[in-house]
Amino acid sequence: MPTDTKRSSSPAPGPRSWPVIGNLGILRGVLPFLEQQWRRHGDVFRVQLAGQSATVLTHPEDFQRVLATDRANFIKGPAYDPMRKLLGDGLLTLEGETWNTRHALAQPAFHRRSIMRLSAVMAKCGTRFCDQLASELGGSAQIKDVHRMFVHLTLDVAICALFGEGGLDSQQISYESLSQAMEIMSDGVNGFRLPDWIPTPKNRKFKRIGRELDRGVLAIVEHARQNYDPEAGSLLSMLLGARDESGTALSNEEVRAEVFTLFIAGHETTALTLTWVFALLDQHADVMVRMRDEVDSVLAGREPTFEDVAKLPYVRQVVDETLRLRPVGPFVARNVVNDDQIRGFSVGRGEMVMPFIWGLHRHPAFWSHPERFDPERFAAGEAKARHKWSYMPFSGGARVCIGSTFALVESVILLAQLLTRFDLQVQSCKDVKPTAIGTVRPSSPVRVRFKVRHPR
Repeated sequence: MPTDTKRSSSPAPGPRSWPVIGNLGILRGVLPFLEQQWRRHGDVFRVQLAGQSATVLTHPEDFQRVLATDRANFIKGPAYDPMRKLLGDGLLTLEGETWNTRHALAQPAFHRRSIMRLSAVMAKCGTRFCDQLASELGGSAQIKDVHRMFVHLTLDVAICALFGEGGLDSQQISYESLSQAMEIMSDGVNGFRLPDWIPTPKNRKFKRIGRELDRGVLAIVEHARQNYDPEAGSLLSMLLGARDESGTALSNEEVRAEVFTLFIAGHETTALTLTWVFALLDQHADVMVRMRDEVDSVLAGREPTFEDVAKLPYVRQVVDETLRLRPVGPFVARNVVNDDQIRGFSVGRGEMVMPFIWGLHRHPAFWSHPERFDPERFAAGEAKARHKWSYMPFSGGARVCIGSTFALVESVILLAQLLTRFDLQVQSCKDVKPTAIGTVRPSSPVRVRFKVRHPR
């Protein structure tokens, strides 16, 4: 890989591009294209994405600068406009003082005490899921597409954590409509989508479902506000109870934006992480056995609690290594406020910079044998030897994902429940490839054979 020692006032090097359409090589896939350019040009390179110039970064020090040290010059500008159309103005898309105020209001909902309460919700949803699956299986074994299963499971967790048990049913919001809306939103982020004003069947369906959900969620927010219970423990109740320094609460529209943001971040992140855990376990039966032995030793057949998460370090190591090799978001985007230089190369006002998490997690200067699946990288004490910005599965700095602890606790709890209740055999995943624009998804189904171990 080329070194990045030269200094220049010119843009970073990159592949040849064409007007309007940009780099044709990206048609073969975003991840292989960006990885190829990184290995060809070094830790800073420039690409053209549909007419938008982007300077791609893969070195931890550049992540630290863009996301922390000089973050005021690298903001969530026009690069996040498509997400704003989907989610509105929530924590994921806000900037400046508005974001600071909103973050301060929402942060207590993800403090340790809150996560402890919500972990019971996760376990309850996991128990319900495992009971239903065990009933379906009976004494037989079946092969399942786990991504499809985990989307439903984690959506159930997101609904219960946000609204509390029965929060949606009481307001007659269709679970099916919510699921469909999430799929359409995710598709819009993960691939090319025609403009909203073109009346395609998908655009018409999204608008119809969006109006239905908007009305329903706003009705739930208003109902919850009128019947506010500070002890309810749901994320919605915590958002409604939040006050800024002047005593001002979030408006219904602001709460609605956070609810939709948490839906997206709260269900797809964990569903994909669990799916990739099993895909990466193909050819690593020893890792599956070690996880199961740890779970059996700690839980002895009972359901996991928040306190058990710390007692399952190897399961957490597997989750961390999965997020290294298959980060849910392969990159983040920022827009440049004022002309600047990164590693000696110029970046102009309004241009986009892209910290490339996929490349960062494979940087040979910070990870030995970076393509190897090895949970021991995250054993106690190992992190101290690495650059603290070399592992960023939830971004970094002040804008690190507010729900990262929620997602990690949820992943460990649900994995522990699956390992307790079922014998699991991963089917061949040699044809399952990572494919991404917005999130890293499997190119084909990840299939796992389930057989009941411990019926309830």
